[in-house]
Formats: sequence, C-alpha cells, structure tokens
Amino acid sequence: MRQRGRLPPAADYNKYVFSRRELVTQLIFQSLCMGATALLFYDSIIAWILLMPLSVLSLKKKRRELCKRRKQQLENEFREVILSVSSSLQAGYSVENAFKEACRDIVLLYGEASVMACELRLLIRRLDNNEQLEDILTHLAARSGVRDIRDFAEVFRTAKRTGGELRTIIANTAQLIGDKQEVRREIQTVISEKKLEQTIMRYMPFLILFYISVTSNGYFEGLYHNIFGWSVMTAALAVYAAACRLSDRILDIRI
Repeated sequence: MRQRGRLPPAADYNKYVFSRRELVTQLIFQSLCMGATALLFYDSIIAWILLMPLSVLSLKKKRRELCKRRKQQLENEFREVILSVSSSLQAGYSVENAFKEACRDIVLLYGEASVMACELRLLIRRLDNNEQLEDILTHLAARSGVRDIRDFAEVFRTAKRTGGELRTIIANTAQLIGDKQEVRREIQTVISEKKLEQTIMRYMPFLILFYISVTSNGYFEGLYHNIFGWSVMTAALAVYAAACRLSDRILDIRI
C-alpha cells in the first residue's frame, strides 16, 4: 500500500521568483545598460548612480516576461496532456489513470523538469492522498492564471457532477485549445519580423550616439555638464522610454 506523504509546494504561475544565478545575471546586465546610458547621455558616473534605481523597473519587466513565457509553456504542454488523456480514455482507462499515463507521455515529450511534468507528479500525489481530481484541476487553474486550463477545469467539474460524457468533452476541449494555439502561432509568426525591427530600433539610438562620439570627438560636449544639456538629454531619454513602452503595447497581442 502506497504511503501518503507530504506534498511538495505548488507553484504560483502568476509570480516569478528569480533564481540566484538569474538575479546576479540580471543585475550585472542592468548595471551595464545603465552605465552605457549614463556615459552616452550624460558622460557622468554620478548619472550612472542616479539611474541605477531604474534597474528595479527593468527587473520587474523581465520578471513579467519570464512569467508570461512560463505560462505559455504551461499552456502548450497542457494541450498535450489533454490529448494524451483523451487517447487513454478512448483505450478504456479511467480518467484518473488517464492523467497518470499522461505524465509518462509528457516526460517523454518535454523531459522530467518540464512544468507540466512537475504538475502531473503533484496531481498523482494528491490523487494518492484521496483528493478529488476536479478539485486538483481547479487548484491548478487558480494557480496557473491560464484561461484554457481554467475553462477546462470548470467544464470537467460540471461534467463530473452531471454525469456528462467525459471522453467527448475532453476530446472537444483538446480540439478547441489546439485551434486557439494554432491561431496564436500564426500571429506570432506574422509579428516576429516586427519584433526584430523593434529590437533593432531600441538599440539604434545608443549605436548612433556611440558612433558619433567615437568619430567626432567632442561633438556632444555642449550637452554635457550643464543644466541645458542635461534637460535636453533627459527629455530625449524620456521620449525614448515612452516609445519603447508604446511599441511593447502594440506588439502585445492577446488571444
């Protein structure tokens, strides 16, 4: 008889916590970026020190990006889980055993460390502790913040209560999720070129300033070390930051 053990902590996909290595890497990168900005726009080490608190905003943005990427990975892997569960149900497995079989398939597809493999191992542990599958899926949906998982959990709970045909419901859900992800992939393909252009344009002002500073020594001297110059460069930097934020909003297409 399998022993009931203490469950591992469940991940909250609405938050992202940097590992120590990620945090050190990001801090070094942000320090270099702020140093380059202070050198090119102000030619001042003091400006570097004053700009460093802005690294907190950059870290928050990076955390949001990594959180979004992890959710997308979870969503993609969840579709494979539903497809595997649907196939197992067609083969005559119970729905609980179908999810256990899905864990093996996900490990083969994405590896032991994939987000969905970890979630399925947790799901199996909770099933062994006699928890209801619909409660486990509802808990995953709440933690994930992924609409497809939340919709599936709600449909699954309703079907279990009303005695609906789980095989058909799960197969239809897998088809709907697959269609939605296909549309998302097509959109990402279309805007990938625009994102590349966005990245190039973000670095272009720094490259231009660097090129002029190297080839025309003293060209920006009138903008450094005086109040008028600081005001002009600060205004230019503010416009640049606003343009970057606007481009992020334009390319952030959600389905």
